[in-house]
Amino acid sequence: MVIALSACSHNQATQLGMRGSTVNVYAQGMTNIQLCETLYYGRSTTQTQAAIGAEFNRRNLSKSWCDEQYKMWYLERAAKSLLAASEAKSDAEAAVQPVTMD
Repeated sequence: MVIALSACSHNQATQLGMRGSTVNVYAQGMTNIQLCETLYYGRSTTQTQAAIGAEFNRRNLSKSWCDEQYKMWYLERAAKSLLAASEAKSDAEAAVQPVTMD
């Protein structure tokens, strides 16, 4: 089941009824994709559209970003996340190299 779910997108998961629950957290506590789902894709929430829109704008999100993320497969998202974490770790290691005095 996990393998099947990793090969689907937020859109497909929504169609399967797996992302249909009401989002019950403040807009500031929502993930970016939850903001997108409640603002553009009809997911229900206990928060006002004004609060969600304000947080959406504060995070500098866009409709095109939402569309891209909504269609991206979970497996692809996980791979991109791991790659970004690996690059950040590599950058941090490069920045902390000891200074040698000759």
